[in-house]
Amino acid sequence: MRKTKMMRYAHMVFLLLPLITFAQSQEIKKYKIIKGDTLWDISERDLNDPFMWPAIWKLNKWITNPHWIYPGQIIKIPLYLLQKEKNGEEGAAEFATASAGETFSYQGQPSPEEEVKKETPTKYPLVNRNILMAGGYIADSIPGVGEVDDLSSHQIITGREDIVYLTTDHPAKVGDKFYVIRASGRIKHPITSKKIGYVITIEGVVEVVKITNGDTTAKITKSFSEIQEGDRLVSYYDIESPMTEGHFRTPYINGMIIATSNNIALQSMLDIVYIDKGCDDGIEAGDMFRTIEVDTHAVPNGVIQVISCRH
Repeated sequence: MRKTKMMRYAHMVFLLLPLITFAQSQEIKKYKIIKGDTLWDISERDLNDPFMWPAIWKLNKWITNPHWIYPGQIIKIPLYLLQKEKNGEEGAAEFATASAGETFSYQGQPSPEEEVKKETPTKYPLVNRNILMAGGYIADSIPGVGEVDDLSSHQIITGREDIVYLTTDHPAKVGDKFYVIRASGRIKHPITSKKIGYVITIEGVVEVVKITNGDTTAKITKSFSEIQEGDRLVSYYDIESPMTEGHFRTPYINGMIIATSNNIALQSMLDIVYIDKGCDDGIEAGDMFRTIEVDTHAVPNGVIQVISCRH
């Protein structure tokens, strides 16, 4: 089978700012959610900065999806992150809002003594591995080494721990793993109409557990979306999140969003978008850009961060 060429475009997570490690011994406020609350609004009200919402999410690890919080839930708010006035207090942190060419930095400014003692910077994953995996990529053709042939008990859709049956182009063996993928229709550049390729999204991971009389039985070990009959298979390979020290570039590169995850028209925090620039244009994972809605007027409407970049 012809090896699928990966396009050079980057995919990004919309309005995703990195989580920061904070001291847990300082002031924390408990708050009961009311109707209409969002982490963005709570962060703006209590921390004076809506972009600090990931810190609230991090402190409340039981919240599985930051889009969904409900009236009556009790959350903790890290009030110690409130910016201190510039009065020389040790440990004052400044959170930057950067325009093009500036550097986003979410670390406290080091004192001269700390600069002298400078230790090896702490690195952490840029983005959750599952978010990166589910984000997918753009390819010039639809890859595949087989497909999901049937579902157990004739289910319409299926998910983690369920059994599916596979058809593969080459004989599989017990223990083989595959990504289950789905492809968009061919996308075109919104300005030039140039044909670009297909958005390939990863729906989950399956592992072969039994082969009997030519039937290949697999278990879904990871599921990001409903897995359906006819979904394509791609051989499994490791996907690891890039590591970062928490300082991000905002390079002078103009581009355009050419596709969105699952073809959703309106994007919000943590959604995935794809742009018409990539590694060959000097973009790196972690780079941040402001987005601008261009119509009668140019209106800034968000911030995106590159989580994956292909040549």
